[in-house]
Amino acid sequence: MELLDNPKKSIIRISKPIIFATFFESLYSFADSFWVAGLGAEALASVGASFPILIIFYAFAWGLSIAVSSLISRSLGENNIKKAEKAVYNAIILAIIYSLFVIFIFYPNVDFILNLMNVNLLDAVLYSKTLILGTIVLNLADVFYGVFRGVGRTKIVMIATIVGCLINIILDPIFIYTLKLGVLGAGIASVVSIFISLLILIFYYIKTKPLKIYKKIDFEIIKDLLRVSIPSSFNDVIVAGTFFFLTYLIMMFGNDKDLAVFTGALRITEFGFVPLIGLSSGAVSVIGALYGAKLYKKVREAYLYTIIYGLILEFIIFSLIVIFSDYLAYIFSYGDISLKEPLSKTLKIVSIYLLFIPFTFSTSSLFQALGRGEGSFLISIIREFFHISSSYILALFLGYLGICIGWSLGDFFAGIISLFIGIYVLNSLNPKTSKVP
Repeated sequence: MELLDNPKKSIIRISKPIIFATFFESLYSFADSFWVAGLGAEALASVGASFPILIIFYAFAWGLSIAVSSLISRSLGENNIKKAEKAVYNAIILAIIYSLFVIFIFYPNVDFILNLMNVNLLDAVLYSKTLILGTIVLNLADVFYGVFRGVGRTKIVMIATIVGCLINIILDPIFIYTLKLGVLGAGIASVVSIFISLLILIFYYIKTKPLKIYKKIDFEIIKDLLRVSIPSSFNDVIVAGTFFFLTYLIMMFGNDKDLAVFTGALRITEFGFVPLIGLSSGAVSVIGALYGAKLYKKVREAYLYTIIYGLILEFIIFSLIVIFSDYLAYIFSYGDISLKEPLSKTLKIVSIYLLFIPFTFSTSSLFQALGRGEGSFLISIIREFFHISSSYILALFLGYLGICIGWSLGDFFAGIISLFIGIYVLNSLNPKTSKVP
């Protein structure tokens, strides 16, 4: 089986297409923010204020994608094809049920949630509601992304994501400016482009049939999927809670311009996540298969390699962001040039966190690959606890600047703790039951 080959080569082979796919996936929110920035600081702040809400609603989709990828790779490692086939159908059912729940329960309450963050922007309401209506499209697309990653076919993930992103980039200015829909147009463009990506994934699945879809609800399969997806989803919910709190904190110690600056800085540094998300996703598939085959020494090798390679890549990205911060700042300040200088300064401070996320991401992926979603949840709690506490304490003394410094400081503490946890988990794997490769 390909996933049981040399862990380093397997992770790189699987990660490369995912890295390209994730890069273009990041362009979804980047493109929205870029084009919306031309409307001014308030419009950019509206997109930023919507971010915590959208993370909450999309959290289960991302968690389910990880869960189905982990279950399929573990099943294939155990040579249990039927179990992998059951995972596909049951994941689709869960995605549909959750989508309907989000639309009917949360859609009517977007205004209320935004008010809790001390945000009173109509564009934020319209943008959020549009993307919530597209939840079912995103959830189904993420399920198929997870399935293809689980079987090691990541090129189609890259192709579908790139096509969707390019369409989004083309449609954004048309809907925002030509049709004069403003921020609402950015939301519509995103939903349409994700729908096209979904159609590509479905067509390719029907054509190639990597796994048969075993059409039977299996509560054991559902239990396994939920065990990984729910903690993974709560990871994102906790992240949303952090941004919810930070938005409130920024509006308390600053204003909507500060929120626009912080939003722009995070959008730019999101690209620093790209290699790490690809590596982590590849690690989930490879480590899951190795764990299923009880090749525990290779599990350790794959985990440590992910961290080391991630550190090298993140240092390069951090250095580039700092060097070109003035040029990068212009991307989100061309509509309001007064944002350029503070955005450049914020970038240099906030981007420091990229140096520490290889530890948290790799350890979280280790837990997901082993089917221990609760461990991944723990890592997320640790990370966001330090984000919130560091930002709040420093904000009391330094205001908005303290929030920026606290963000990076939080990742430093979380990264060190995550590394020790990951090593402890590796040492706990029973060497007596390990197979010799």
